[in-house]
Amino acid sequence: MKRTKVIGLICVVIYCFVLKYMFHVIFPFAFAVVCYFVMKPLIDRLEKCFHIQRSAIGVSLLLVIYLILAILLGCLFTYGVFFTIHFFEKIPMYYEDMLLPFLEQLTIWVQQHFPILMNEDYLLALQNFLGQSLLNVAGSFSTVITQIPIYLFSFFLFVISTFFFMLDYEEMKGNLLSICSQHVMNSFVRIKNKCLKSLWVYVKCQLILMSICFFILLIGFAVMRMSHPLLYAFVTALLDSLPFIGVGIVLIPLCIVYLLQGAYLKAFYIFLIYLIINVVRSLLEPRIMNKQMKIPSFLLLLSMMVHLYFFGMIGVILSPIHMSLIYGFLDIQNENK
Repeated sequence: MKRTKVIGLICVVIYCFVLKYMFHVIFPFAFAVVCYFVMKPLIDRLEKCFHIQRSAIGVSLLLVIYLILAILLGCLFTYGVFFTIHFFEKIPMYYEDMLLPFLEQLTIWVQQHFPILMNEDYLLALQNFLGQSLLNVAGSFSTVITQIPIYLFSFFLFVISTFFFMLDYEEMKGNLLSICSQHVMNSFVRIKNKCLKSLWVYVKCQLILMSICFFILLIGFAVMRMSHPLLYAFVTALLDSLPFIGVGIVLIPLCIVYLLQGAYLKAFYIFLIYLIINVVRSLLEPRIMNKQMKIPSFLLLLSMMVHLYFFGMIGVILSPIHMSLIYGFLDIQNENK
């Protein structure tokens, strides 16, 4: 028993080390494995209906999915190109109609209320600060641009590994069964089921929060009498469900645009909606996961904060999975006693 616990502790340490320092390397392969197990129920059903080889069904499904994804990405890229061209064409108009009047009003307001800030020293310090900020933004943008080939290579690895794993799964499964004992395999299957259940709980939680976010945005946009509030609310709520983006990518620029236009009340409403959505998400996410996973809300919230500190934004996804695995392992230990 002690030997098993020591081996388990060593495995946990290795897992944390790999997750912390090699996550970008293993992510395409781990995501390919997750995608296979998500598609597995559909593959099983199609195999029973048509009596075709599993690998052929899996490869066909992947080809259809990647074809649809390529079409969607092509449409999105085309729209992005046209939107970027239109935006750069409108930059002089935005500067003359929005930015310049806003800066003039801001300068007059500062002169009236804080005349000391118009001193040459303060203006020079502000100019240096703005110049340094622009350099930092340009540096961050260039860093993102240089990372694009790495992201494309990771996506290429993911696509290739999904096909390889689909073709070799049965053989790898047979080799694993021949090496491991039945008890170990049963424990592994139960842990795998717990992991998949945690992923489903996370997706279900995000759908619930996305629906709540959608209705908050719809009410807010309708009260502000924005054009096409249903479409804007849906797109913003969809972005909110993505862990690396959130509603801020839409609401914060929209708030800045209203400020530049002089619509301060609308800018305040947009910022208020942003705060409400973030507070609601922070309060409800642990509660919803607690009801689905039967894990105390306090432990879920603590786990999210710890994962966020050590693993960044991806820790928000890893947290419920790890907590579910810990509770699943404890259940197995209690049943074995």
